[in-house]
Amino acid sequence: MLKLAGFFCLQIGVRMTHYRKPPLSIQAQLDQLQQRGLTIGDAANANRYLQRVGYYRLMGYLHTQRLPGSDHFQDKATFEEAVSLYEFDRGLRDLVTEAVGHIEIATRTVLTYHFAHAHGAFGHLEPRNLTFTVQHHAEWLAGVENEVMRSKETFIRHYRDKYTSPAFPKVPIWMATEVMSLGSLSRFYKALHNREQKAVAGEMQMAAPVLANWLHITSVARNVVAHHGRLWNKELGVSAVRPRSTGWSEREAPYAPNRSFFLLLVLRKLLEGTTADSQSWRRRVDAHLSAGLTSEVRMKSLGAAYGWQEHRLWRE
Repeated sequence: MLKLAGFFCLQIGVRMTHYRKPPLSIQAQLDQLQQRGLTIGDAANANRYLQRVGYYRLMGYLHTQRLPGSDHFQDKATFEEAVSLYEFDRGLRDLVTEAVGHIEIATRTVLTYHFAHAHGAFGHLEPRNLTFTVQHHAEWLAGVENEVMRSKETFIRHYRDKYTSPAFPKVPIWMATEVMSLGSLSRFYKALHNREQKAVAGEMQMAAPVLANWLHITSVARNVVAHHGRLWNKELGVSAVRPRSTGWSEREAPYAPNRSFFLLLVLRKLLEGTTADSQSWRRRVDAHLSAGLTSEVRMKSLGAAYGWQEHRLWRE
């Protein structure tokens, strides 16, 4: 009741109304954009993007061309600029997806190895082996077991059909980590005891507290790209911790830690602890950003700034 009361308190002074906007045909969408001052150079191509990408998804890439506080657009605003940004962002998502995949697999493997050797095949079933509260451990374990039950992997079916103790969906940790989400894996790492955390972080060439935060950041990024969300001109909803090592301080690296450019710095560092060809990935990201960050607005919207190519974190 208190939460509801708080909600209604927040609504004081806000006039609520019924949503009555009708769906618009593609032509009506084009007409509306033009009436609001947007230049459309190629109507056929604009029609195609509205049909296959969608009005609201493209609005995210039109936002920086709008007049502040208005539905109307600035002078020289174009539909083609939004399409260019959309395609730039799509390519960036592919690069982020590639990096996250390598990081996720490496983390699963290293974490599983150290935890299993410290606590055995079923050590994750015991609350004492992790720093979760009893309630949080039960919630985390229930989530993992749900993921196990949803899995179609052959090794999961084999365990279910052959072993009676521990009873399915309780499976060895090396099976559980293969099917758990990156979010569950991130929580698992954060709940390790200090010795295991340091062992995993050491192999990933990171400090343990930084790795815990960066795995969470990576999990958030994975959810964004998996649902084809925007990386450009978007706050990720969580800020990356800055390592204490040289080059990472706010003074030395004045990039917003909740924006995508900082995320790329995080992924570049995490890739060093994987089997990926990190130099190849870096070169491709560098080329993609160089081609796409062609104005101050574009750089700022990603969380970068002039001179990003020469920053030591980007070059080392």
